[in-house]
This record gives sequence, C-alpha cells and structure tokens, in this order.
Amino acid sequence: MERHTCSPETTTIKRMFLLGCTLKLRVMAKFGINEYCEMLLIYGECGRKAKSTARLYRERFPEGPHPTRQTILKVVRRLRETGCVTSRPRVRRPRKVQPENVLAYALAHPQSSTKMISENCGLSKSCVWTILNESGAHPCQSTPVQGALPRDAERHYT
Repeated sequence: MERHTCSPETTTIKRMFLLGCTLKLRVMAKFGINEYCEMLLIYGECGRKAKSTARLYRERFPEGPHPTRQTILKVVRRLRETGCVTSRPRVRRPRKVQPENVLAYALAHPQSSTKMISENCGLSKSCVWTILNESGAHPCQSTPVQGALPRDAERHYT
C-alpha cells in the first residue's frame, strides 16, 4: 500500500484552512443571551449611543468577542421588533393531547407499562399517568413471582 504524504506547503495551507473554519464557527456563535443583555444595559447607560456602547463593552469585557456598533444596533432593533434579543426566537408548538389515543392503546395492550404507552403515543409518562388516572383506568403490570416450568407438568406426585 502506498502512503501519500503532503509537502510542508500543502500541510500549512490545510492548517490555515482548518483554522479559518474554526474561526468562522466562533464568529457564528459569538454572543449568548448574557452578552446581549450586557450590550443592552450598557446601551442604556451610554444614552443610546451604539459607538460609546461598543467602546465601554470592550473596556468592561477585554477578553472574548466584542460587538461592533452595527451588532448593537441590530440587537436593539431586534428587541423592539420581536421582543427577543436572539436571532431566532424559540417557537413552541402546543401539543394536542388526545386522551382517546392513550385509552385506546391501554385497552388494546393491557400489559403495557406507562413508559410503553408514552413512547407509542408520543407523550410524557406523567401525561399518560394523568390521563389514565382521570379516566379511572389504573395501569398495572403483572410480575410473576413464581411460575410453572414445562418440566413441572411432567412430574406426577403420588
């Protein structure tokens, strides 16, 4: 098997490319919610002046990424327009709970545990418990403590 080795120049180029990709990822995830809050607080302190805010932010937080004047203005505009400082506000869709599905599954599979029902119906175990308890159905899983084995049937006691 032939092994291919790169020249030192190619290796350097590859390292620079990987470093560039790493830096790009850092830029994409630059600020968190705490940093955005600090920007807005400092923006208020500076009399709503973005350039002064950027300077004061750099002074207070010398380590880490620093927002530009444009970044600060975008955060302020986003907060005013959407009520959220992050780029994409989280959207939670209300889940429609249908007790009929849970009850139907529990009736069709009487030996099912609440965990099994919750996995098949796409609900949490606590939600399944609530539905079953409110409907008066109480799931129970039988656990055999002692059982007969096939060889026991062959034995005859006299």
